Amino acid sequence: MLTLGAGAAGGSSMFLILIVVMFVGMYFLSIRPQKKQQQKRQEMLQGMNKGDKVVTLGGIKGVIASIDRENKEVVVDCDGIYLTFDLNFIRRATPADKVTTDAVKDNKPAAKAEETKDVKEEAPTETADKAEDVKAEESKSTDDAEKDDTKEETK
Repeated sequence: MLTLGAGAAGGSSMFLILIVVMFVGMYFLSIRPQKKQQQKRQEMLQGMNKGDKVVTLGGIKGVIASIDRENKEVVVDCDGIYLTFDLNFIRRATPADKVTTDAVKDNKPAAKAEETKDVKEEAPTETADKAEDVKAEESKSTDDAEKDDTKEETK
């Protein structure tokens, strides 16, 4: 009987250790990353300034016209239309100086222009080849028609 009691006590301590390990795992897998994400979002909201580009939770894109941190409101200029939002309604904010720096650094418009130029150069040669094929088929069909006419005349 003593051996059975000792075995049961060892099993319950293993169960307790397993429960503790599960709670620690849940903390590192879900709670800690969520706290980091919230802290990053708070830093973004605190770092917003007038002139920054923003995207709201509804998908509206615009530029910050003014920020009232006491009332937690932000006024967004959307192509001349001024909309007032709750500060927590901002999904993403990009600083104004970073937008211009990234555009110069990436230099993507020039690359796109080169791609479209290459496509335009290829298109006329392809259409010219197709036009030649059509002409060749027409000449074949007219040659076949002439042969049929000569056969009918000989009969």
